[in-house]
Amino acid sequence: MAWLFIKGDLEMRKSNKTCFLLFFLVLTFSFNAFSQAPIKVSGNVIDSVMKPIEGVNISLIVNKDTLRTHSDARGNFSFSKVGGQKFTLSLMALGYKSHTAVFEVDGSKKNITLSAIVLKTAAILLQDVDIKVKVDPIKIKKDTIEYNAAAYTIRENDKVEDLLKQLQGVEVDENGGVKALGKKMTKLRVNGEDFFTNNVEDYIRQLPADIIAKLQVIDDYGDEANFTGIKIGQPQKMLNLVTKPEMGKGVFGGASESSGTNNAHSLNLNGNVWEKANQVGFGGNIGLTDNKFSKLNSNSFNASVRNKLNKGFSYNAGYRLSNNVTKAVQSYFTETFNPQGTIYDLRESLNESTVLNNAINVGLNGSDRKNYLSLSLSGALNNNRNDANSVSKKTGLIKQDLISSSGAKSKNPGLSGDLNWSRRLANTKRSLSIGLNFGRNQGQSESDISDIIRYYNESTNVLLKDSLLNRLVENNTLNSNIGGSIQFSNAIKSKKDSLNFSYLSISYRFSVSKTQNVQTTTVANQLGMPIPVDSLGQDYISNFVNQSIGLGLNSNNKKLSYGVGLTFSPSVIIGEYANTGQRLKNYQLNFTPSGNVSYQLKENTSVGFGYSGYTNTPDFNKLQPIRNTNDVQNITIGNPNLKATSSHTADLSYNQFGLKTGFSMMLGISGTFAFNSVVSNTIFLTDTLNNLKQQTTFENVNGIYSIGGNYSLSRRFLDEKLILSWNGNIGYSHNVFYTDDVLNESSGINVTNAFRFNLNQKKFSVTANTSYSYSSNTYSVLNQNISNVQLISLSGGGTYIFSPKFKINGNASKSFNFGYRLSAGNPLLVNFSATMSFLKDNKLNFSLIGNDLFNQGALFRTSINNNSISENRTRFISRYVQASVSYNLSQFGGKRGLGLNVK
Repeated sequence: MAWLFIKGDLEMRKSNKTCFLLFFLVLTFSFNAFSQAPIKVSGNVIDSVMKPIEGVNISLIVNKDTLRTHSDARGNFSFSKVGGQKFTLSLMALGYKSHTAVFEVDGSKKNITLSAIVLKTAAILLQDVDIKVKVDPIKIKKDTIEYNAAAYTIRENDKVEDLLKQLQGVEVDENGGVKALGKKMTKLRVNGEDFFTNNVEDYIRQLPADIIAKLQVIDDYGDEANFTGIKIGQPQKMLNLVTKPEMGKGVFGGASESSGTNNAHSLNLNGNVWEKANQVGFGGNIGLTDNKFSKLNSNSFNASVRNKLNKGFSYNAGYRLSNNVTKAVQSYFTETFNPQGTIYDLRESLNESTVLNNAINVGLNGSDRKNYLSLSLSGALNNNRNDANSVSKKTGLIKQDLISSSGAKSKNPGLSGDLNWSRRLANTKRSLSIGLNFGRNQGQSESDISDIIRYYNESTNVLLKDSLLNRLVENNTLNSNIGGSIQFSNAIKSKKDSLNFSYLSISYRFSVSKTQNVQTTTVANQLGMPIPVDSLGQDYISNFVNQSIGLGLNSNNKKLSYGVGLTFSPSVIIGEYANTGQRLKNYQLNFTPSGNVSYQLKENTSVGFGYSGYTNTPDFNKLQPIRNTNDVQNITIGNPNLKATSSHTADLSYNQFGLKTGFSMMLGISGTFAFNSVVSNTIFLTDTLNNLKQQTTFENVNGIYSIGGNYSLSRRFLDEKLILSWNGNIGYSHNVFYTDDVLNESSGINVTNAFRFNLNQKKFSVTANTSYSYSSNTYSVLNQNISNVQLISLSGGGTYIFSPKFKINGNASKSFNFGYRLSAGNPLLVNFSATMSFLKDNKLNFSLIGNDLFNQGALFRTSINNNSISENRTRFISRYVQASVSYNLSQFGGKRGLGLNVK
């Protein structure tokens, strides 16, 4: 019994010790839990172009707990009760690669903001299975239109340029310039990264189309705006190319040689090494054209480098050298209306010029969690030489001939730079931005001008007399400017959505520019000795100071993004004329509202609006009260009392695409208007020989505006292979000007419509276009002068691929021109080409091109300036045959190689 009692007592003591140990552990754990206060963790999710990603599924794993949330319209997310310093974040979103990262933060801080998390685009790769899925060719977001390359026909050896030509709302001209919805594409990026020089034209003809997964047309407000969230002013159009997986690097380039029967020959060389953010490229060109209408001897070289310094920052540098010698024969016809009568001017000219340009630039840009920095410096040196000979025959109110010859040379060195820095402040919801810029440009020119004027009897057209004037004009100009800005923004938290913020900003900007100009004019006396003409000389200094204070509000949520602002801008122009002792001082005050709105009405349907204003100082040539006699039949005198011009621009856009119907619609309306526009005032004077000549001065007016619209309607058939589209634009402009000190008006209407048929198959493609354009201009000078120009154009073309080794291409167009003063004709243009490929992967290609087989080509342009209509015809040899050969070893993806492209 005693033994049993002792055993029970020992077990009871052991149990008590166990309970006490468990109690101690629980107490310790509870103490640690209460001593470790929960942490709030916030972050932001963006894509490769720094755009926020909405709806990302985000999991935070800390200890044994898992917290879940999703990103809002601005890409923001937060976890309010994180019970540990070390945790794992896992992010998943449709169309993007999953992302997992481990973080360890400072537990003494209650609020932690992580660096922006970048998700990369993902693609689904299927092996051994062939599945046909209806691909969504277009996705329309608030500020981005995204085209899926898989929905379009891509053939072997196609370039990005060929793919762009298939996209609705996108236009590609013959020089590689790209427009989206009527606006020029100003920047190129690949996978959201800067790409070599960022020049669209330089690379859409080099990059192959089959490495591209998506093409994005983006309303770009700049990298600083993406960093701060403050988007003001009018956006620029940017093209971002998203490559297929593992295709975001490569080596490509080429060497080309071509010869044609128009005596045109060229040799090109370029090479590029692309390792994602690390890029090195170079290029060179030698061209020679020499025939009876044109002469061109061009030489150029360029090089660029772009490399990552660290995860967030990179540097870039570039150099470009060009030397062009050109000769061109041109015809001009100008019709000028005046209350006293109409003047008709037919001018033939021969111009020969030599232009040597040097340009260099260096830059540094990037961002981390708290800082954004952009630094650039560029310099240029241009040397020009121009020799011109022209014959002008004026009839109508003035009957005179002007035979003119001139030789001019100039030298223009320049230097400019800018610095932009932004910082997210302590709580990351506030930001401070500072910017500085400067520029300096010097010009030196010397012109030797000789004019012979012949005067005719008004009724009999008999030659009455002539005069000869020779003069030497030397001009020295120095332009310099400096400017800066500072902006502070503060976040305003939404009451309805704790993750949504608006940003209130205040900014100050200034710019100071100074122009110095000294001009001397000398003529020869009877003994041939040079004599200065003081009345034709000038010594002028002008200063322009502009300041602005702005207030702005920006917001971005799931469907609606907007920015509104108001700018208060005082400015002053101060001028001094040493030769006359005259001084001027003009003050001006402008209030300019600004705004931009993007609204996602529903999936693949968006509407946008933008409004902005800016102030421009008058050109110093229009300010100087000195007689300019470069054109002896039209003397120009500046007005020192001119005010700065305030210009305003507004645009509205609507984009819609239906996946089921295949119908898409893109509409746009835009308008501009200005206050204190600078216009000319032309009067007639009697010269010393009792004949009429024109004198032009300048005045400020209100009432100049324009409004226009563009549209693009498209319907897709046959699994996206057949596209029918209707595109066009309409514009109305209203102009105000002076004639003989009387205020007059002019208005113009321009209408263009085009219907297009595009069928793209792997073996062939067919295109057909019909377009009509109409231009009408009315003047109040005589209340009866109307000029109408109409153009009807029919065109078509096609490509047929007989085999992977041989294809042909042909196109033709017929134009009907009405209303031109110059003989425009109705040309029929027919072109043909054939390409034969050799070796493995078609590395070797031989092409034969026949251009304008019926020799009917000519280049016409029409321009309107106040009460004058000008038509220009440039003559050139358009019918020729050209032979080329190409060899390509470009490699993209994992393999590296050397690319050569001989043409």
